[in-house]
Amino acid sequence: MVPDPYTLEKMAFAHRQQLQREAEHERLLGALTGHSSHWMRYVAARLGTFLIALGTRLRQLEQPRKQMAVD
Repeated sequence: MVPDPYTLEKMAFAHRQQLQREAEHERLLGALTGHSSHWMRYVAARLGTFLIALGTRLRQLEQPRKQMAVD
């Protein structure tokens, strides 16, 4: 049985709205993922810089101890 044109139009409109909601949801998820990815790269870069600076500082602190042990 084929629905009447009015019911068919209502069904098509409801389906189109559902597709638009799903597309908007996907767009929002994509935006969040991109933002999160950028934030994680930023944190990783800052952490890497901190660890390199810490290692350099520890190496500098260790050098006088080695010289004192040799003397």
